[in-house]
Formats: sequence, structure tokens, C-alpha cells
Amino acid sequence: MRFLKQGAAGAMAALMAVGMMACNIGEDTKWVAQYGDQTVPAGVYITGVLNSYYSAVSLLETDAKDPLKEQLDGQTVEAKVIEDAKTSLNRYIAVEQKFQEMGLTLPEETTSLLESQVESYWAYLGESFESNGISKSSYLLTMENDAKQSMIFEKMYGEGGEKEVPESELKEKFENDWAKIIIIPLSFKTDENGEVVNKEATQEAIQKYYDRAVAGEDMEELVYEAQKEGSSDPDSVTKPEPGTSYTFVSKDASQYTEELTNAIFEASVGEPVTVETETGMYLFKKYDITENPNDFVSRKSFLLSQLKGAEFQETLNQWAEEVTGVTYNDKALDRYNPGKLKL
Repeated sequence: MRFLKQGAAGAMAALMAVGMMACNIGEDTKWVAQYGDQTVPAGVYITGVLNSYYSAVSLLETDAKDPLKEQLDGQTVEAKVIEDAKTSLNRYIAVEQKFQEMGLTLPEETTSLLESQVESYWAYLGESFESNGISKSSYLLTMENDAKQSMIFEKMYGEGGEKEVPESELKEKFENDWAKIIIIPLSFKTDENGEVVNKEATQEAIQKYYDRAVAGEDMEELVYEAQKEGSSDPDSVTKPEPGTSYTFVSKDASQYTEELTNAIFEASVGEPVTVETETGMYLFKKYDITENPNDFVSRKSFLLSQLKGAEFQETLNQWAEEVTGVTYNDKALDRYNPGKLKL
């Protein structure tokens, strides 16, 4: 009996030791890097792994049974994801260090906005994130890091920055590579097989609005009529306030097909134009991009990003390669590999 009791006690002690070891391992892998008096929680790195995974998989040509074993740029997807995630971790640290070095501080309103956004995301993504080891606080840190990147960018390239971009250069970009239009899009109707049916009806509708536009009728009024005509509940369609129907199109990042985008930039100001694509018909009229100074002012940040965004990303990569004074937790980096993601 005494032997059995001793055996049971020994077994219990062994179980407790295993439990303590597991607990210690968990504690050991709660962080991935330390620099100065700062610690990067594992959730920040796991977020990078998750983002890197989806980016890599999106480059695959087919739906692979085991995407991690597929090849990309001479390496497996798994290896690429790990490499990109580690680069992302270094970029995170580099941004934090540079932000502090530049004496910048996140405004309280920015922090409050980000906290609200995280709460919204967690309503439908929280379970997925938490199942992969990403806490709400870690995800907030990644979003704050993105906000810090933006502030660093503005500090470098904005007014008074060491690499300030002249306003004349921004205006030139806006006037040459942007277009201001009012557009009426009408999609072709399709059958249950996805085949276009009764294309003529759509063509006739666009022609009707085109004739009225050529005759000088207000395009905003025509947009309103087209929306009512295409709605199953015309009475619910609200007439737009004057000046709110404009669409701004960037040549570098157009929301339209190449065919339609080219037609927009080739059109003359004030000239109604119709375009037919595989999916529908479009009527648009182009306006003077300089007629309202606020159109430029409200897009200065985006224009700055278009002009210097790629250069800034290269700078971030360089900073990431040059980070110093960092202690990495290899146990954590090994533990949170893409093969363990819960997708």
C-alpha cells in the first residue's frame, strides 16, 4: 500500500512538473522581441505571419491542396511566409524606434479611433484572431504602428519635412494623372448561366441619356433619373445634393477597367462619352480638375503617398535591416510558424 501511495505521489509530482514546464514554455513564448525597455508581444508577430500567408497564397496560380509546400520565387510558401513575417517584425521595431527618435506622439483622438476600430473588428474577426494567438491588445499595437508609419511619412515628406515635396509637384500630379467625372454605369442583364441577355435595352438606355447630355442637360439630374429607373423601389432613391455626384479617377489606381480608364483620360472636358465593356455600358462627362481648389487640397495626402509611397517603403525596409539592440525569442519565432495557423 505504501508503495502504491509513493507511486501515486511520484506520478502526481511528475504531472505537476510537466504542467509547470508547459506553463513556463507558454510564458517564454508570449513575446518575440525586446529592445530597450520595450517588449513585442507574440500576437504582433503572429499577425505578420497571418498577413504574409494570405499575401503569398494570393500569388499562387491555382488552389493548391497544401499551399505551404508550393513554390514562390525559388522557395516554398512556408519559407517565404516566415521570411516576410520576420521582416515585418523588424519593420515594426524600426518604426517604433524611429517614431520615438523623431519625438512624435500619437494624438489621443487617433488612439481612440483605433480602439473603436479594433472593437468593431473583434465583433466578427475576434474569434479567428484569438484562435491563432492574437489578442485584442496585440492587434491594437499593429494598428498603432501603422498610424505611426503614416505620421513618420508625413513628417519626412510633408510640409517642412527633410524631404518635403513641393506643392507644385503635387498639383502637377493631380492635374495630369487625375480626372473628375460624373458617370452613369448600366450593367448588362444576365441569365442563370451568366450569359448577357437583352443587351439592346441597356444600349438604348445609355443612348437616351447620352442624347440628353449632349443637349446640355445637367448630368447630376441624369444620374438621379438613371438611379430611379434602375431601382426596384424608385421612391426610395434620394436626389443628390448639387456637387456631390462627382467621381475622381486616378490613372495609377483606377477603380475601372483599363478600357474605361483610358477613355476617361482621353476624353475632352465637357464632352459626354459612352463606353461599352463586356459587362455593361457607361456614360460619363469629364470636368475641369482645377475648377474647385478643395478637390486638390483634400487629396494632398493621397497624392503625396502616390509620389513617395514606394520610396518610403524602401526606406522602411532599409531601417528594418539596420535595427540594432534587439533580442529575439527564438522559441517564440519557432513556435508560431505558418503550418500551425488556424484558417
